[in-house]
Amino acid sequence: MPNAFKRCVIALTGDFDKPYEKVKKWIELQGGQCSVKIGSNVTHLVCSEDHLKKEVSMVQQARKLKKCKIVSWDWLEDSLLAKRPLRTGDFLLKGQIKAKAKAKVTRKEIRDDNIMKGIGIFEKGCDEFKSRMYTDGYHVYRDSTGFSYDIVLARSDLTTNTNARNYLKVSSFPHSMNLATPLYPYFLPRRSRVPIPAPRTQCLQLYETHISPSKYACFSSYSSPNAGTATHVLAPLGSSFSLAITQFMQFFKLKTRLEWKERNGTLEKESETAFVYTPPAEGEPWGVVDPESIW
Repeated sequence: MPNAFKRCVIALTGDFDKPYEKVKKWIELQGGQCSVKIGSNVTHLVCSEDHLKKEVSMVQQARKLKKCKIVSWDWLEDSLLAKRPLRTGDFLLKGQIKAKAKAKVTRKEIRDDNIMKGIGIFEKGCDEFKSRMYTDGYHVYRDSTGFSYDIVLARSDLTTNTNARNYLKVSSFPHSMNLATPLYPYFLPRRSRVPIPAPRTQCLQLYETHISPSKYACFSSYSSPNAGTATHVLAPLGSSFSLAITQFMQFFKLKTRLEWKERNGTLEKESETAFVYTPPAEGEPWGVVDPESIW
């Protein structure tokens, strides 16, 4: 006679997607007993994760019994296949839940670490590009307050799977410069969408030539988990200041949902897709409130 559950008295609680009567029949056919309540003779409580977390009555009662083991459905199923009651060590539900939680934390730590490494590589690339441009005759534009138009925008959910950062610059370039990047439309139409696939980071920069008369350009660089790093020209080489700064402000608004002159404020309602601008520290230049006033 089959005896997979010989000397076992098994109770069940939770939804296992199996009819109770059918499971009861399996247990009894294998020499075990099925109990509808927790008594001193119950050896195993097959429990769902949901019922364990909710601490249902049967779970509370089983915890008071030293010999009653609270196990997962896998113990019942694997014991049937093995045709003997398996040791409960690997099937204790509390231990399984703890292991899952630990694995989840570990995955999050690894993901966060990879995010920070990616951001570091991206920012290093932006700094190297800025250095090359300076060598070629241009620098990041600074206004009359000393504010540098070289900003990083980051999503508020930076440490999630949809994290993102934007790095925005307005730059001044000589007419002879040849920048091998996709040309971005001169003006951002209303409700337009920048063709950036789930970016991690973006930078926005405005440059100005070392020599007068100054010429300007504006571009955005971005990094994303799937597409690496790329650059889009917002205002082409040799642009006027008005064009470059307009593109700078329009792109900023597109990404943050804020007007540039309102950049030190906050959104009335947080958006999952909006990027966050962090103002300079106290005591550092915050920039001209409205750059349009200096055209």
